[in-house]
Amino acid sequence: MATVPGIDVSYWDAGIDWPKVRATGQRFVFAKATEGDFYSDQTFAANWSGAKAAGLLRGAYHFFRANVDAKKQATRFIDYVKSVGDNGELPPVLDVESNDGQKKEKVIERAKVWLDLVEAAFGKKPIIYSGQYFLQDYFSEAGGGPPVWAKDYPLWLAQYPNNYLEDSKPFLPRGWFKWTFWQYSEKGRVNGINANVDMNVFNGTLEELYQFAGAKPVTPDSKPAKHKVAAGDSFESIANKYGVTVRELVSENPQLLKTGDSLTIPVAVAIPSEGERGSAGGGSGSSSPRTHTVKSGDSLYAIAIKYSTTVASIASANGILNVNNISVGQVLVIP
Repeated sequence: MATVPGIDVSYWDAGIDWPKVRATGQRFVFAKATEGDFYSDQTFAANWSGAKAAGLLRGAYHFFRANVDAKKQATRFIDYVKSVGDNGELPPVLDVESNDGQKKEKVIERAKVWLDLVEAAFGKKPIIYSGQYFLQDYFSEAGGGPPVWAKDYPLWLAQYPNNYLEDSKPFLPRGWFKWTFWQYSEKGRVNGINANVDMNVFNGTLEELYQFAGAKPVTPDSKPAKHKVAAGDSFESIANKYGVTVRELVSENPQLLKTGDSLTIPVAVAIPSEGERGSAGGGSGSSSPRTHTVKSGDSLYAIAIKYSTTVASIASANGILNVNNISVGQVLVIP
């Protein structure tokens, strides 16, 4: 099952180093914008611009208060997001997780008012964020399932095993049949953020995430940067500085790091590399093994990072006894 990693942030995660976050492989972020009709998150603008510059897809969310006029809440959210001059790429989000002493009929009624107004303002059907039991208790009708109209909205489900395992998935609330995003931990740690952060995955490939966002993965006009290798530099430290993953950096520069060399730094945008395109959808059905022809300056370490495998796996697949001894022109099978 293909998924794409991302995070959501708010005031509690202030002071984010967005290039470092992007370098961990995160591809999207939801940032808190407003709450009720009385609160605007003061870190929103910085998070919005910082995430964009680092190449992450962005969506804004509103924490819904069921005991507050829904039109006023929608107006505050719309005005605040539009005030930064950029609506982002992902749909807006209604975070509905508190009934605030209201009966479920009132929660549903007011949520629908917010959803309609925000959809009209941004031209995208909003995402509904909530937990399994809240949706069952406060967002359900007599038969136990959600209102008929609710299933037309993408679902972002909060459910916390805290560790994401490949092919795992959340339990859906009664009457819901698909999840689009899953917040699987509220205690994650990500380089570049000095606090616990919410961890999420998108249910699909990176290309499908772009389709969902209605965005085109177009490389920015800016030319790739150059970095002169200094003593003490490593692929990891350089990747963190420029906001790219180690894999992306090594793909552009498969040679060994030498002081004084000039490295090409790829532009940090949420576009899959060729390796990610090939693996995201479960494969093309071909059983042909991947191969790599060794070039001048290659090392097994750099090759392993490029193909998301390990030095030991490549050595084993090719009968290599000395991992420091490979030859230019040698064809390696990549497991």
